[in-house]
Amino acid sequence: MLDIKFIRENVDLVKRSTKNKGKDVNIDRLLLLDDERRKLQKELDDMRAEQNRVSAEIAKASGNKKRDMIESVSLVKDKIRELEGKLGDLMREYNTLLYAVPNVTDPSMPVGKDENDNVVLSEWGSKPEFDFNPKEHWELAEELDILDTKKASEVSGARFWYLKGDLVRLQFAMHQFAFDVFTNTDIIRKVRDNLKLSHLSDKPFIPMLPPVMVRREVQKAIHRVQGDTTYRIEMEDLNLVASAEHTMAPYHMNEVLEEKDLPKRYIGYSTAFRREAGTYGKDMKGMIRGHQFDKSEIESFTTAETGSDEQKLIVGLQEYLMQQLGLHYRLVQICTGDTGSPDYQQFDIEAWLPGQNAYRETHTSDYMTDYQTRGINAFYKTMYGEKKLLHTNDATAFSGRPLIAILEQYQQKDGSVKIPEVLRKYMNGQEFIKKEFDR
Repeated sequence: MLDIKFIRENVDLVKRSTKNKGKDVNIDRLLLLDDERRKLQKELDDMRAEQNRVSAEIAKASGNKKRDMIESVSLVKDKIRELEGKLGDLMREYNTLLYAVPNVTDPSMPVGKDENDNVVLSEWGSKPEFDFNPKEHWELAEELDILDTKKASEVSGARFWYLKGDLVRLQFAMHQFAFDVFTNTDIIRKVRDNLKLSHLSDKPFIPMLPPVMVRREVQKAIHRVQGDTTYRIEMEDLNLVASAEHTMAPYHMNEVLEEKDLPKRYIGYSTAFRREAGTYGKDMKGMIRGHQFDKSEIESFTTAETGSDEQKLIVGLQEYLMQQLGLHYRLVQICTGDTGSPDYQQFDIEAWLPGQNAYRETHTSDYMTDYQTRGINAFYKTMYGEKKLLHTNDATAFSGRPLIAILEQYQQKDGSVKIPEVLRKYMNGQEFIKKEFDR
């Protein structure tokens, strides 16, 4: 969340960012409550000090004076309880409003209402050409018997699937490739230097297998409880994560790191769970939008000064992954109305899906400044001894979406799928995914 002091000192900026993100938050009401909160808190502190003073004198007094003082301190206690009640009621509304205020946005972020206002920054490669009508991923995969949505629907319901055979192997090859890239100092240094970011560290990302359940108050603190799209575990103070970020972002909760040890970089792998509420009838076929999927996620903790450039490096590494796979894609800057509440800046990669004749998002990169770390008390200490909040970046390494792009962009006329060369070493040199009886 934002610091109330920052909000008070930057009212116009906060109001403008809130409006541009399409959020309806009464900033004026929040500031009025803050005034009342501070007044009540001062009055309460004064009364508690008076209680302590009188209580200390009672111990020295005797007789009628002592009785009078006891009656006096009793009245003070009643007043304290009254003030505590008022402050508690006020704080519930105050915290609700404060939590609802979104992060401000980078001045370069396009102002817009929805995805139609996002800005394409660049394209890499070219659309593959076919001398046949390209199929959608689900058609290809079902014909190859490597995807089964029908049986998954019988077993688990809509928006689930079974991955089978070579598609499973391809998924693990893809994620292993991502881990090899993000743990390789030479590749990180090469991408960093190509982007003219040589002032950044070339430190590799630490592999992590994080929990897939998170305490609700922790998930709320990092602003990743997503209403009716979040799966809750009944009778437990736990939610299922919708991304590995939900348990990676709080990894340094209640810690103070040393600036010399930053950045802290992680790449994690986990299953993700999303209810996909509000998407009835949308992307029902195949594995574009499901309740359960596997994902490798990047999380980075930096200083305030290096957070923005860290995002540029992460986006560069995401592009490196896609280029090594040989997939045509475009880089998109997300507009204010399409970005998340915690995001200061967001970029997406969208791969071309010839079967759909459309670009679809495969990667996202979110820079949150200190918006997440304020709620989890995650700090670093500068070389001058100053204590500051950590800045966070999270981003996709790979989800199931690049699998879809591989199936559609690498499909062959005979119904087989060519395996990207960079992944073949993880699949014993295999070049094509074919029907079992065609091998």
